[in-house]
Amino acid sequence: MNKRSSLYRTLEILKLLNDGKKLCVTRLAEEYEISDRTIRRDFELIRELFGDFMSKDGECYQGYKKVLLDEVLNATDLMTLANIVNLFDVTQKKSLISDKTKALIDKSMSVYDFKSRPFERVENLEIVKNLEHAIKFRLTIKIQYKTERQNTQTLFNPYKIVFLNENFYLIGIKASNNAVEYRRITMIESVKFTKKQFFIDSNVENFLKKIQTPWATFGKEEIVVKLRVTVPIRRYFLKKKYLPSQKIVHTFENGDIEVHYTITNYREVEELIIKWLPHLRIIAPKNLQKMIKRSLKQKLSAL
Repeated sequence: MNKRSSLYRTLEILKLLNDGKKLCVTRLAEEYEISDRTIRRDFELIRELFGDFMSKDGECYQGYKKVLLDEVLNATDLMTLANIVNLFDVTQKKSLISDKTKALIDKSMSVYDFKSRPFERVENLEIVKNLEHAIKFRLTIKIQYKTERQNTQTLFNPYKIVFLNENFYLIGIKASNNAVEYRRITMIESVKFTKKQFFIDSNVENFLKKIQTPWATFGKEEIVVKLRVTVPIRRYFLKKKYLPSQKIVHTFENGDIEVHYTITNYREVEELIIKWLPHLRIIAPKNLQKMIKRSLKQKLSAL
């Protein structure tokens, strides 16, 4: 079986489970020419997205029902799958999505209409495949990176591809200064492998586990932002986590709630706070209040 990106592989495994197949880790690893550990991560991702619908017998997995998607997928799951398909133009690839799954997505769209901010479409899948290969084998790569201002070549140790704020980012260490940096995938012009391998820094891995926004800063001390959210908008915070670190820690007598976020950079909550003014108040830290005031003045002066 030809090597494909992790996205395609996971969708193929999902399709086989949907067909009622019994799938074993070792055999799949041999077919895809990857490690057992990677295949197990695929199953963990499928379970995370679509719930605990698989039985496990030793190293083998099988769906409870022969027609998995009919029984398991709800509207949110269908949209998750539909967005993956749309982001990577997966429907143009053979045998990745069955006609039945496509029909389920189309049926969902006839009942629901999901709107969101524009996301960034990844069109050069060859670059994605090369990045996946470099991440898997811990290879230092040379990246040609083009922005509106400059076109640069950089030696980079890639750690992970992350989807943040509707954009795909490659996060890793710039070899020249050992700094953790972000690279927008759509701005990467080319990826060239080197023969050099790098060692994983556990501190960077821990940072990636906690990352919430493109403004998260590696090596900075964590800051706890405390907000008082008033009654007119508190229902939105009770129903939705605006950042993964969000915690509701207290309800005041008048119904207001105190919400905490753990961040490394004030910009991580700037947009959220400005969006909900004047219905929330910054309790702490005080420096954040000053930063938001400066930001608002700059925005007003531009009108």
